[in-house]
Amino acid sequence: MNSQEAMNHITTALKKALKEHDVEFSAEADLLKDKILDSLEGIVFIMELTELTGKEFPEDIDLIKAGLFKVGNLLDYLTDTKSISDFSGGSA
Repeated sequence: MNSQEAMNHITTALKKALKEHDVEFSAEADLLKDKILDSLEGIVFIMELTELTGKEFPEDIDLIKAGLFKVGNLLDYLTDTKSISDFSGGSA
């Protein structure tokens, strides 16, 4: 998947998690710190993103500490630029 496809999947997952049609964010956004998502919406977002992309987000890593709510990091993971172990410190 390329960056544009990954960004489209992120946008779709955000819209589903937020139940909104108009969601604005940038590639530099941190979806939690920038208050685009709250913690419950974050869980729904990750589930939607997994369903859309087939990419797994292991339950044994803290996705917040790993930085996987930062759009840039999500793009790296979804496009296979980085693996999940790059974010989890090698524990996954």
